[in-house]
Amino acid sequence: MACLAARLSSPLIHTTSLPRSSKQNKARPLRVCAHAQDIQRETLKVSRRDLAKTAMLSVASATCQLPLMQAGVAMALPAKDPPTSQAEARQQLLETISSGGDSKEVQLAIDNLVPFNPTNEPARSPKLEGEWRLLWSSDVAEVTKATKDFPLPFQSIQLIGPGGGMEEGRAANLIRVFGGFITLKLSSSAVPDPANSSAVTIGPPFRLGLLVGDKYFPIQENDGAERKDILGNEFNEFSQLYFEDSGKPGDLRVSKVTNGDPIVIGSEFVHVRV
Repeated sequence: MACLAARLSSPLIHTTSLPRSSKQNKARPLRVCAHAQDIQRETLKVSRRDLAKTAMLSVASATCQLPLMQAGVAMALPAKDPPTSQAEARQQLLETISSGGDSKEVQLAIDNLVPFNPTNEPARSPKLEGEWRLLWSSDVAEVTKATKDFPLPFQSIQLIGPGGGMEEGRAANLIRVFGGFITLKLSSSAVPDPANSSAVTIGPPFRLGLLVGDKYFPIQENDGAERKDILGNEFNEFSQLYFEDSGKPGDLRVSKVTNGDPIVIGSEFVHVRV
C-alpha cells in the first residue's frame, strides 16, 4: 500500500604483474598445503615480489588448513546462520533496517522472517486496521523512488479502515513533514481479496490532496474510469507475507505487491504499528 504514496566482503586483493627475476626463478617452489612453519621457512627464500602470489596460492588451496593470517591474507568472516526462531528472525530484520543495511541484506532478513508468519488469513483479520509507520521499502517501490532525495525529514504513515481513522473499505498513505503540519495524503479503496485470504486489493477511487494545518487542498481524484496525469486506475494486490495481530503498538507487518500494475509488482514494505 505504501507504494501508492509515490504515485504522488572478503576484501579484494589487487595484484600487479611483475617481471620474473633470476632470483625468483631460483627460489624453491612452496608446498601450498604444508604445515604453517614450513610456509614461514619457505617464505624467507622468496623475494618480496612473490609475497602476494604466495598468499593467493595459500587461499586457493581447498585442502589447506593453514592459518591464512600468517600468509598475509585477511580471511572473510563466515556468513551468519539462518535464524531458528521467530524472535531471532524478527530481531535480525529490525537490526538490519536500523543499521542501514543494504537492500539485499534487508531482503534476506525478510526472507528469513516470512516462514515464521504467526497469522493465518491476515487480510481478513480485523487487527489489520490501524495506523502503521513505514520502516523500509524496496528499491523498486515507488515510494522509495519518490522520497530518495527528499530534502526534509519525513514520516510515511499508512491508515487502514476505521481503526486508522478511515471509512470502512478505505486506506490512506501519508507523507508527513514538519511534524505533520504539512501532509501529502493519498487515499484509496482497500478491501480483502475474496480469492486470496492473505491479500488486500487497493484501487480506485483515489483521492490525492495536501493538508496544511487543518486545511485540505485537493490535488486530483480518479474514480477509475481512466488513467490521469498523476493518478492511475489500476487495482493492485498487496499480499501480507508476515503479520503480527496483537493489535498493540510494535506489531510488524511485511507486505508485497504480487499482482496489478507491472510498475509496482514486486515492491515490498515493512511497517510497524504505532
